[in-house]
Amino acid sequence: MPLITFKPSGKTIDVPAGTELLEAARKAGIKIDSPCGGKGSCGKCIVHVLSGIVDSDSLGVLPQTAVADGYVLACKTKVLDGQITVDIPEQVGRTGGKFTKATTEDFNLIRQELLPERWEYEPLAIKWMIKVPPAKIEDGLSDLDRLSRALKREWGECEIIYSLPVLRKIPDTLREKDGMVTFTLVNDAKRCYVINIQPGDTTVNHYGVAIDVGTTTVAVELVYLFLGEVVAVRSDYNDQIDCGLDVISRINYAKNPERLEELRKRVLNSVNRLIKQAAESHNIDLNDISSGVISGNTAMIHLMLGINSEYLRLEPYTPTIRESPFLTAAEVGLDINPQSWLYFSPHVGSYVGGDITAGILCTDLATDSKDISLFIDIGTNGELVIGNSDFMLTCACSAGPAFEGGGIEFGMRAALGAVEKAEVDPKTGRAHYWTIGNVKAKGICGSGMISLLANLYLTGWIDASGKFNRQMKSKYIIVEGRFAKYIIVPAKESATGKDITISEMDIENIVRAKAAIYSACNLMLEQVGMKFEDLSTVYIAGGFGRSLDLEKAIVIGLVPDLPREKFHYIGNSSLMGTYMVLLSKEFREKQLELARKMTYVELNTAPAYMDQYIGALFLPHTDINRFPTVKKMKDDFTTKGTK
Repeated sequence: MPLITFKPSGKTIDVPAGTELLEAARKAGIKIDSPCGGKGSCGKCIVHVLSGIVDSDSLGVLPQTAVADGYVLACKTKVLDGQITVDIPEQVGRTGGKFTKATTEDFNLIRQELLPERWEYEPLAIKWMIKVPPAKIEDGLSDLDRLSRALKREWGECEIIYSLPVLRKIPDTLREKDGMVTFTLVNDAKRCYVINIQPGDTTVNHYGVAIDVGTTTVAVELVYLFLGEVVAVRSDYNDQIDCGLDVISRINYAKNPERLEELRKRVLNSVNRLIKQAAESHNIDLNDISSGVISGNTAMIHLMLGINSEYLRLEPYTPTIRESPFLTAAEVGLDINPQSWLYFSPHVGSYVGGDITAGILCTDLATDSKDISLFIDIGTNGELVIGNSDFMLTCACSAGPAFEGGGIEFGMRAALGAVEKAEVDPKTGRAHYWTIGNVKAKGICGSGMISLLANLYLTGWIDASGKFNRQMKSKYIIVEGRFAKYIIVPAKESATGKDITISEMDIENIVRAKAAIYSACNLMLEQVGMKFEDLSTVYIAGGFGRSLDLEKAIVIGLVPDLPREKFHYIGNSSLMGTYMVLLSKEFREKQLELARKMTYVELNTAPAYMDQYIGALFLPHTDINRFPTVKKMKDDFTTKGTK
């Protein structure tokens, strides 16, 4: 059996002959970026085989010279026999992501802006302290009888349901504080579920969690339910990233039960790690967390629950669940009070999930407003909602992972060393760039791509099709046969010691991503006989939007050319909406109403979508008159440059 040693960690593992290096690395706990999920299409899982016998099929993605030097794709390389030593290069974008800057103060500022002025506080779980009379020989009542009678006197007539773990705690708990006990209850109109019982008055030790399960990141808020305040916010990358950057890659990866279970455990590891960090930061007992609300796109929630998600991507694109039943923490695998109830935000379709139904709670779409609003969650899935109090259309446009770094040679997530902004010298073509953390550049993230493309276009270094202008000469543009690439960061300035470049193929992938989002917006408006000018508000949601340069996003045609005051960035609206649902039955009912109200448009079956998409495959669009301010900027620069 082959023995693999991974450098620089020194970890070793025995695997059967024929095992792919990527799979072996995962089993050894070695992280290797694989945005495409191991299909060999992204070219990101490059490793260096220092010694040993392997069978690699990396040619075609990697140049022959690199393969000859021992560089291979881990997903396309199988180990054969003997001892094998593999060097794992530093994984770009693993740490220092911008999302880690989220704080409780940041969230409270957003909460003040987005939370409705009037709403009824009614959390999923409550704590109630009562006094239970002592046992008497003459009445013949059991402990459970006395508990139930006392509870009904305080709470009213209802069917009381106890779980077995609660029943086991009753004898000692009831006698420890002379009948003074605190119940943790979940009430659903006709039934009262007792999920915990504690001696004495513990009503102030009452917490819940709001959880946003994103394809790229996971975020958790620990909420003090006694006052409705957020006491800690934590976020980190979704551990599933090692198995694919986008939803489709994850679904493909999970085609057998073992891999489905692996993905389930990976996302639960992410969530539980963050819950533990949040609780430890305030010395909170995990057993005092009595409820949770979880939002995420349809695929992420299916995978978190270990439900086969394959049918989400197969016609007729049917999810297994849209409105999930309440589940317990023990059933799901959350490391909080095992009897805690968990509520999952309702989905709308195969690619529009609970993160969107939670997100729109923070917008005018959840009010009685007749004004037309557009909600855009810019990310891998590119979900959109358009409408008002009378109607709502929604879709997901599968923008792809380009803005997260997938499919871009030097693309990376918004982490330390990522180029997040770039300007271009109109005379020399040199890029003036800024990186996250002000450290040496390792690659370029989504906001940097948008900034760079916009400035390359405005200065004339690339044309509307994204091709470099061969008539303009610059040492930063390298032409190789039919294709060209642009040096963003010279090798001597980069953290890798190599030129960080963007190629015409990279630009094509970015243009496809922005075209998917713009054309989806356009199609939905046309379906209701409207134009972009009819929009009163455009909400931009998601972590990516925080660093989005709106002006540059309009220049490349990612979002429509509208008066800038119509645009509102609302941050992680999914997490905000999830928090609202945790605190109020009113918001839970409103969210369910909105989910049922939405009409889901499946773009895969919409004939007009491809026409719209093709029209948007230019900077900013084939019809420049749709972007009058961009046309003016371009004309002004051309006029200035010819003087």
